[in-house]
This record gives sequence, structure tokens and C-alpha cells, in this order.
Amino acid sequence: MQVFAPHEPNLKKIKRRQAVRFGVPVLVFSLLMALLVAAVYYAQQDERDENQAKLIADALWARQNIQFQVGGLINSLEALTNDPVLYPSSRMASSLNQLGRSSGELVAVFRGRELSPLVNIEEAFDEYDLEAVRQLISGAALQRVDSSLDGLVGPFLFRGRNYVVNVSIGQRGNAVTASLIDLDLMLERELPWWFAQDNQVELLDASGATLSRLIKASPGAGVYMHTTSLELGGLQFQLRVNSIQEGPRLFNYGITGALAFLLLLLLLSFVMLWRDSRRRLEIEARLEEEKLFRQSMQDSMAVGLRVWDLEGVIRYVNPAFCNMVGYKPDELIGVPQPLPYWPRKSTEEYKRLVADVISGNAPPEGFETVYQHKNGKLIDVLIVEAPLKDVRGSHTGWMSSVIDITDRKRSESLIAEQREKLQSASRFALVGEVASNIAHELNQPLATMVSYAQAGMNLSQRGGNVETYAQLFEKLRDQAQRAGRVVGSVQNLVRKRRPTRENVRVSDLIDSIRFMVNSTAMLHQVRLHFDIGTPNFDLYIDRIMVEQALVNLVKNASEAFTASQRIRNVWIKTRLLDHSFEFSVRDDGPGLSLNNAEKMFEALVSTKPDGLGLGLSLCRSVAESHGGRLKAEAVPTGGTCFTMDLPMAIKESMDGEQSVGAS
Repeated sequence: MQVFAPHEPNLKKIKRRQAVRFGVPVLVFSLLMALLVAAVYYAQQDERDENQAKLIADALWARQNIQFQVGGLINSLEALTNDPVLYPSSRMASSLNQLGRSSGELVAVFRGRELSPLVNIEEAFDEYDLEAVRQLISGAALQRVDSSLDGLVGPFLFRGRNYVVNVSIGQRGNAVTASLIDLDLMLERELPWWFAQDNQVELLDASGATLSRLIKASPGAGVYMHTTSLELGGLQFQLRVNSIQEGPRLFNYGITGALAFLLLLLLLSFVMLWRDSRRRLEIEARLEEEKLFRQSMQDSMAVGLRVWDLEGVIRYVNPAFCNMVGYKPDELIGVPQPLPYWPRKSTEEYKRLVADVISGNAPPEGFETVYQHKNGKLIDVLIVEAPLKDVRGSHTGWMSSVIDITDRKRSESLIAEQREKLQSASRFALVGEVASNIAHELNQPLATMVSYAQAGMNLSQRGGNVETYAQLFEKLRDQAQRAGRVVGSVQNLVRKRRPTRENVRVSDLIDSIRFMVNSTAMLHQVRLHFDIGTPNFDLYIDRIMVEQALVNLVKNASEAFTASQRIRNVWIKTRLLDHSFEFSVRDDGPGLSLNNAEKMFEALVSTKPDGLGLGLSLCRSVAESHGGRLKAEAVPTGGTCFTMDLPMAIKESMDGEQSVGAS
């Protein structure tokens, strides 16, 4: 016999062994990775420093080149202004044009204190723009003239571009020129193409605001940048150079890439080994936990479990089975037949029962039998046998689920006894309810028949003609037939039989209801209002039951008013919906008197002193027999509205009956 002794696995010891096994390789790998990272880092730093130093040298060269070129332009402008022969002559304009075409950044020149336009190099501005530029620079330029200071003033922003103005004053003070220099053109013309291809160049003012930007190939990468001061004609600028070159890459060198690739393979092998070891550890722990869980589940089950081997010997029992029969596991496991919990007088019968189980003839739905507790008490049990197979699928025995049903058998006996008593009482209650329903529903046709009989007696005293008597007898016959149909319909409703339906025109149905409720409305001084939306529509209903339900609703509404109410109205409305036909009866009475509106639909519940409490219950039954519902709602302005929704009045019934459409 195999005995399982569940224990908690020593996960800490397994993790410690795994750490020792992988500790040395992980340490060597970590050192190699650290050396590689350090080598790559220092190589990148050297490359970064070299590129930054080259960029700084290029930026200083660019600054010197711009200072030299712009300085030469300023000197040429001053020389032309100081030439007393050339300044007043017409050759001054041609010289300036030639100077502007050679320098590139000079776009216009103004002469004299009035700053009269002298040249517009290559038609850089039209007449109006040139005048606007003159007005823009005149204040700052004349301030320089008054101070007798040569040099640059600005910058000036005009139509999205920044300009500076070189003010040149002759030695005698009577010669003045204001030369407009385009900063964008200055960067573009004064920097060589190879420099602009490799760098993004920006010209900033003293505060750091961008005045001009030169981008030829692509914007700067923001890795190698240098900003240097730039002085032009007395104005302070900043020149920022942003190389388009990106930072050094990780694998620029073949040896570094190969080594990194090998280390990556080594890392992957370590990760795979680590994951495999970790997975094996988790599987072992999970198997151990599952084993403990199954053992705990079997021990905590309220259902008794028992395992037979193929020879009919018990190999396992759970605590619930032991508690059920009162024996310990060692008193049951491996014990030969007869077993101690078998009743002494039925030993041979139980041996045959076990033989049937071992041979596979036990019923799959289980069977009931009786066991004997150790204290001698008999217990009723339900046993379900299932084949037990090993991992290879071989049949090794049988698993029994044993349920103590002693209390259930006792309860079933008591329930059967109570059921007999309830059935006897319910038959008497059903007879009384049917009689009450019939009496309630017959009141209206019988009262109508009495009225017709009294009318016949009155006619006999006054000597009525034959036709009048014939009409009275015909109406008496109709009411008598109606009473018979009411009795049959109530019986069908009580017996849950299918209603007898027929095609009924909405206008005919409303006319019948109007005729039957007029006398009640006149008695209670109620005005009836009919709102018939679709009078020519044909319904598929049990006419008698629907008529009686609507008459009950109108009568209840007519009787709902208090004695103090002088204005009494009842509205009867029909409406054709998408999937049903709706009847509603609304009054302006005192409203609902029950806290729970659903209570009024229960049988024998009534708010009237002489009411039986069956009318609304019958109305709801009529609605439900047509697949619909009846609900009551309080009207915000006062009163109650009853709505009866009948889906099967226009839709196909559950038995395939077809509805009829509008005529």
C-alpha cells in the first residue's frame, strides 16, 4: 500500500544551488561586459572630443571669415562715402551696384541725411517696400549721424527677414550713406558650401534670439554644437554652429561588433539555461503545491471518497468517509470483506454489490444503499462509481463518491406528507376562487338582463309592438350567451387553457365596451372620452375576455372618485405600436392608494369596502394570456392610468397563428 506524506518543498535550498551553479559564469560574463562597455565608452568619448574640437575650430574659422568679409564690405562703403569726387557724382550708384553684386549681402543704399534711395541692388525691393525700409531705419541711422558715429545699427525685421544698416559718415560730415545688409544673404554668401553642407549655422543677437539661420543639407543633430561671439561694425552677435553629424555609434568598429555579438550569444545561452532551470524549479514547486492542494481538497470535501482496487480491496478513504461510517483509515484500508460498515444481516448482498461494481455493472447515475455506523446507527447513502485510471490510461480501480442522504430521505418523507395536505387544501381553495371569479364576471350580463326584463314589463303595460319585444328578446339572448361565454372563458383561464381567439374590429370592440359601461358612467356622473387611433384595425384576441377586462378597468376608474369631486373624467385610448396593441384607461381621481402598485393585481386584494379583489387579478391574467402585461402608473396631474399591452393581438402567436392587418 502506497502512503502519501505531503511536505513543503525546500525552495530556498534549490535556489541556493542554482545560484552557485550559475554564479561563476555570470561573474565572468559581467566582467567581460563591463570591459566591453568601458572600451566602447572611452572610444566614443575620444571620438566625441575630436569631433567637438573640429567643430570649434570650424566655428572660429567661420567667425573670422564673416568678420573679414563684412569688415571689407564696411571699409569699401566708408571709402566710397569719403571720396569727395565720387560721392556727389552719378558714378557713385554704379560703384555701389558693383560692390553689392560682388559682396552679395548688400541689397540697398540710401544717401544724405534725408536717406534718399540711391541704389536698389538687383531690384531687391519695389518702390513701396524701399520707402517702408527707409522709414524703418531712418530713426536709428540719423541718430548715428547726429552722434557722428560710423558702424552698424539694427537689426531690423522687415517682411520676415532681418537686416542691419551700415552708417558711413564722410570726414567733413556732409557725406552720409546708409547701406542695408541682409543677414540671411550674409550667412549664405560668406560661408563656403562645404561648411554649410556639414553644419547648421545660426546668427543670434546679444539676447540669444535667432536672426538668421542657414540650413543646406539637413538640420543640426544637436550633438556637436558651439556658440561664439561675433562683432560686426560695433554690433555684438552670436554665431552658433550645430553639426549635422550624429554622435558616435555603439558598433562603429568590426572587432567591437563581433565581440558584442559573441557576448550577446553568451548572454542568450545563459538566459536560456537560467529560464530552463527556473522553469524546472517552478514546475517542481507547482507539482508539490498541486499535490498538497489535491490532498487538502480531498480531506476537506463533505462528500466521502473511497478507492477500490481491481480485487475489491479499499486503497484510499478521505476523512469525510471515515466520519460518515465512524472508522479510522487503518480500520478500512486493506481490510478483507466483509467490511465493518456493512450491516451484519446483509453481508452476502453487499458482496454481490461490490462484485457488480468491480465488474463495471454499477449504474452510472449511482445507487442508494444503507451503511451501518460504528455506533450501530443505520445511514442512507448515495454512491456513484467511476473508473480510476493511471497516467497511461490503464484501468487500476474504482473511485466511489459517497453522499450521506439520511437527512434528505427524512425531509422527502415529511415533504410528501405535507404535499398531500396542501393538495387537499388547494383543491378547496381553487373551487372557491373559480366560483368567486364566475360570480364576479356574471354580475354585468345578469344586471343587463334584469334591465332588459324590466324594460319588457314596462312595454307590456304600455302595449308595445312585436318588433320592440323581438329586439328585447334578442338582446336578452345575447346577454345570456355572453354569460355562458364568460363562464367558459373563466374556466379556460383557471385551467390554463389556450384562449379562443377571433378577428375583432377595434371599432366593434369599443362599441361593445361603450354600451356596457355607459350605465355605470351615468350612475357615477362620469364623462367618458374615447380616443380611438385605428378604428378599422383588426385584432386577433379572445373577445369576451378582453371586453370583460376593459369593462372592469373602466368600471374601476368610474368608481375611483371621491364624493367631493364634481368633475369626473375617464379617458379610454387605443394605440397601435410597432409590435403590440395598447389599451389605456386613465382617470383624474385621487390616484393610487396602495404603496406597492403590484399588490393591487394580487387576488383577494381590494381597496373597495365591498370588493372581492378579483377584477384586476383577472385583467392581468387576460393580458398575460395574450402574451402581454397590465401595469398601473400614477398620473402627475392626479389620477391613475392602467395600460394593457397585447403583443399577440397583432403578432404571430407561439402556436403559429397569424395576425391580421389593418383593413
